[in-house]
Order: sequence, then structure tokens, then C-alpha cells
Amino acid sequence: MKNTMLTVILNLAMYSGTLLAETGQDLFMAAIQGQPPRVHTILSSGVDVNSKVAGGRTALMAAAYSGNYRVMQVLIAYGANVNLYDNQGSTALMDAIIFGDPRLVNLLISAGADVNAADKLGIRVLVKAKKAGHTQLLKMLEEAGAKEQEEVKVEAEPAEKKADESIEKQKVE
Repeated sequence: MKNTMLTVILNLAMYSGTLLAETGQDLFMAAIQGQPPRVHTILSSGVDVNSKVAGGRTALMAAAYSGNYRVMQVLIAYGANVNLYDNQGSTALMDAIIFGDPRLVNLLISAGADVNAADKLGIRVLVKAKKAGHTQLLKMLEEAGAKEQEEVKVEAEPAEKKADESIEKQKVE
């Protein structure tokens, strides 16, 4: 009887562990909610620090957008890629600029964030800071080498490239 009860308890423990497995979505939510210990626990369980959720958003982007500095520190310590883009071409640095906290921007720049990144519309980090009216961030970005006017070439999608090649081929014939 004792062995049967112990087996049942162990099986329940293993089953519940499977049900409670952490996911990228859990990491994203912990980042938004500003829970560094939870973020650490989730990452320790093996969840990819760069996992993406809907819209191609990462936990680092969520933490930057929400102003969760300590969460950002944990994510970067676990190797978060500070230069990933979401589906709109936004980066964690762009999200930090929207939030407007110089500590967030400095942390990302120190971790190697691209200060000349541009979103899918070609809008650069410096322009976003200027539009948001963050003069202190503008100075930080300029000191880090950010440029406003350099032309940004947005890569065409493969289907667009094929269409362009087809038109060029027809012109030659």
C-alpha cells in the first residue's frame, strides 16, 4: 500500500511537472510584469532567452518597452541578442527609447545594440528618439555613433525580388 501510494505521488509529480513546463510565452509575461526571479527560473529551466512570441517579440523587447531594467539585466546575462527584430522591424533599443529611461538605453548600448538600426519603414533609432522628444537619449545615441540621415535600404522580400527579375528579363527580350 505504501509503495502504491508513493508511486502515485511520484507519477503525479512528474505529470504536473510536464504540465507546468515553462515556455517562451511565460518568459515574455514575466518580462512584462517585471519579475527578475521568475525570469531567472524560467531561463534556468532551459527556455531559449531569444524565443519569440506573437509579432516576433522577445522578452528583452517586452522588458525594454515596460521599463523593467532588472529583467533586462537578467536577460542580457543569459545571452539575449540585443539586435533581434520583431515583425515590424523594431528592436529592444527602439522599445527602450519609447519608454524613455536612459538606464535602459545605456544598458542596451553597452550590450552592443545597433544604434543605427531602422525598422521596416526605414525609421532609425535616432529619429524615434527625436520624435519622442527625449533629448538626453538623443545625446547618448549620438555619442554612441547613431546617425539620422544615412539612407537605409530595406531588403525586398524574395517574391518582390523575383518579380523585379522577371520584369528586367522581359525588358531584355
